[in-house]
Amino acid sequence: MLTRLSIRLLALTSLLLSAPAWACGGFFCNQSQPVNQSAERVLYVQDGPQITVHIQISYQGPSQKFSWVLPLQSLPTLKAGSDAIFTVLDYSTRPTFNLKYLEGDASCHFPTCNYAMAGGVQDDASTGGTKNGGVTVLQEANVGPYESKVIKGDTGADLQKWLTDNGYDQPEATTGLLDAYAKQGFVFLALRLQKDKSDGDLVPIVIQMQETSPCLPLRLTQLAATPDMPVIIWTMGPARAVPKNWLHVELNWKTIDWMTAGGNYLTVASKAIDQASGHAFTTELAQKTADLPLSFALTGWDAATMAKIADPGTYLNQLLMKVGNGQSKQLQPIIKQYIPKPAEFAAKSDQEFYSCVQQDCCFQGDCSSGYACYGDCGAMKLAVSKQTFDAVGMTKAIADGIVQPLTDVQAAYAKTPYLTRLMTLVSPEEMNKDPIFAWNKDLPTVSAQHVATAKPICQAGATEAVRAQMSLEDGQTWQVPLPVKKNEYDCVGPYSYYGSSDGKGALVAEGGQPAQQVQVLDESGQALEIDPSWADKVDAQLNDAKVGSPSLPADFIKSLPPITWNPNVSTATVSDVNSGTATSGGCTAGRTASAGLVSLLFASALLLLRRRAVR
Repeated sequence: MLTRLSIRLLALTSLLLSAPAWACGGFFCNQSQPVNQSAERVLYVQDGPQITVHIQISYQGPSQKFSWVLPLQSLPTLKAGSDAIFTVLDYSTRPTFNLKYLEGDASCHFPTCNYAMAGGVQDDASTGGTKNGGVTVLQEANVGPYESKVIKGDTGADLQKWLTDNGYDQPEATTGLLDAYAKQGFVFLALRLQKDKSDGDLVPIVIQMQETSPCLPLRLTQLAATPDMPVIIWTMGPARAVPKNWLHVELNWKTIDWMTAGGNYLTVASKAIDQASGHAFTTELAQKTADLPLSFALTGWDAATMAKIADPGTYLNQLLMKVGNGQSKQLQPIIKQYIPKPAEFAAKSDQEFYSCVQQDCCFQGDCSSGYACYGDCGAMKLAVSKQTFDAVGMTKAIADGIVQPLTDVQAAYAKTPYLTRLMTLVSPEEMNKDPIFAWNKDLPTVSAQHVATAKPICQAGATEAVRAQMSLEDGQTWQVPLPVKKNEYDCVGPYSYYGSSDGKGALVAEGGQPAQQVQVLDESGQALEIDPSWADKVDAQLNDAKVGSPSLPADFIKSLPPITWNPNVSTATVSDVNSGTATSGGCTAGRTASAGLVSLLFASALLLLRRRAVR
């Protein structure tokens, strides 16, 4: 049976998710949300010649089989990160689609219903030079829960053998891809969990290197990627981030299903990217940080006070209030380590047990000064209170693993001029070119908040609308049919809740083509629009793009034909205009020697799980 190879950089893809919901009031609630779309997620923080990269890692499978390998241009400095960083980024920057309903006159209104149902919406490092069969171990360290090694090999075959001999089993197809990176002088970071750690201990990895621009290697990821895999990156940098050797696409908002608040967003983005050769990003947000205040740091956290709390239940209650109720899943293994569940309550779910422990209720002695704990909660709190509790150790674990990484990112955000969020959806056959990124100070900002209005349209003699006149803020208008009313409790408007919220709903054909524009974004100037019929040719030219030089030759730009693309042509079926099959080298392809690079292999590429697990 094939191994699952399922380390993923998880993302709640750029839809209109609600904030993390912990309705039961504890750390171990079931986090059910309308969308939970797996994706690769990474944050690049550019500070002059240094870049810091935060990569979120998630894994499904036996803990002892976890392993992950990624290529880097030079020896890195490693730290453990916090997944709460990605929670803040995603919640604050995801695209949202807000539809305002305009009332018609008395003779025409949106379908009503009998009642309104609100819906919708620290490092132990050593260096060495031990060489074994063409592979040199350059660095070893324990980083958070991980055992890490940085290796360098002469050939892909040497690397493949070393990885296999050391328990990093992988497909034979990996050898050729490894060889391409090895020949460019890459080193490889290999991670696996320390022997006493489990998959619940996984945390983001933070890599610091001397590099001047980000790169996202995808070629190895194709070995274990899924079709239309979302890739979301954030950059904190000097200006708006742009794809240097990939195309850029602007989406046609008229093809969005506004009545489900963007329930077809991924469908629109996927089809638009296909119309741009399959090698394209869309900008979901680009803002000056001064105009987009984000709060990463936990301002209510007081380590000195927390370390003095003797009762574990009181500690947990205060932790819930000061650190937040669900911002970081990294809290759960820390809580389990320092406040273990007594054996007599092993049958209790984590949710029930820890929700009881953190309650502020009386569980022994005279309860006249407070309310008694409900049900078995008193017994659970009493059992926990009799255990040895290391408040100092727990406080340090939270401070090191969660509070400090958030504080560091808050400081970086305060000194960074610009935040950009880019997204693409890419299938394995399209992962044949590693995108590199640069900065452009001339491009406009991009808001993640989108607004449209809807006005009812009735047939002659009818009072309930069957269609709606839709309008965007820029004045574009179009008409769409309303969902069929199923019963008297069904309605349309501010109290309605229609359609899919996984982002994969159908394209709104009446709005036209999913791509509004296909573009080339360079390091200066405005976007260069191209006709989608030339997307493959332009994409092939971009294979040679270099950071610091124009992405396209001037004579090639002169040869581009006039734009004949009409995004307003309505169609029920949108065919892929381009297949995107051109292949280029790795992240160093086309770069100047001084440009540098961060080369990160995300997801399951070289995600090496030994012998048996589930794909």
